[in-house]
Amino acid sequence: MSDDRSESPQTQSDSVPDSEHFARVTSGVYRRVDAQSVWKALQCAVRNQLAAENPTIMMMFVRIAEVYPQIRDYLTTRVPTANDEEQLALSLILDPPEGIRDAEYLPDQIQSPGEMDLCWGEFLVTGSIEPIEKVMAVLDREDLARGVIDALLSPAESPQLTLDDAEREELAAVGIALGFADQQWRIASPGDIDILLWFGLKDQIAACSRIAASMSQEQLVHLANKGAALWSLRANAEQHGKIRLYCEEQATVDGGIGRQLIVPAL
Repeated sequence: MSDDRSESPQTQSDSVPDSEHFARVTSGVYRRVDAQSVWKALQCAVRNQLAAENPTIMMMFVRIAEVYPQIRDYLTTRVPTANDEEQLALSLILDPPEGIRDAEYLPDQIQSPGEMDLCWGEFLVTGSIEPIEKVMAVLDREDLARGVIDALLSPAESPQLTLDDAEREELAAVGIALGFADQQWRIASPGDIDILLWFGLKDQIAACSRIAASMSQEQLVHLANKGAALWSLRANAEQHGKIRLYCEEQATVDGGIGRQLIVPAL
C-alpha cells in the first residue's frame, strides 16, 4: 500500500487539477512563482477558452513570462509537445506583438473598468502597488451625481424629476438623504454620492435606476469607474495583505470621500 505523504513535490503538483493551478496563478502568482503551475494554468485557460472571454487573462500570462525568466524558459520547453491551440498561446506569450510588451497597455489614467482590470492584472503578476495607485486615484474624482441629482430636483416649480415618499426612502436607505428647503428638494447627506448611487444601482433600487436613466453615458461611466474602484480595492484587501495595508494607509490620506470606505471589515 502506498503512502501519499511519500510522493515527490512533482507528483503532488501533478495531482492538483489544472483549474486549481489556474486559480492560484490568476489570484497572485507573485506569491508563489512556480513554472509548472503556470503551464498547467495556461493549459486550463486554452482548453476552456478563458482568454476569449477575458483578454486580460492572456495579458497576465504574457507579463508573467516577461517578469519571471525561469517561467519563460520552462514554457519554451513546452512548445514541441504542445497541441495546436497551446502552441498559438505560447507563440503570443513568448513573442508578444508591439503594444502588449512590457505592460505598455497600462493606462496613465483609468478610463474604464476594463483598464482597471489591466492594473489589477499587473499587481497580481508583480506584486507592485504602483498600478493600484491608479485605481485609488479614481476615488478622488469629482462627485458628479450630487450636482446631477440636485439639478434634476430643481427648480421647484417644474423639476425634471419628482420622487414620492417611497422613492425618497429608497434613496435614504443607500445613504442619499434628501432635505426640503427653499421650496425644493436637495441632497442633505454627506459622502460620495457617486459611490452611494452605484451601490443603489448594484442592488437594483428603483429610485436609483430612475436617476441613472436621466444621466449621460459619460456620467454613468464615471459612476461605474468609481464603484469598480471601491469594490476591487475592498475585495483584494481581503485576499492580499499588501492591498489591505495599502488601503488602511490610504484611508487616512486626504482625497475623495470614498477613501473612507476602502478598508473592509475584519
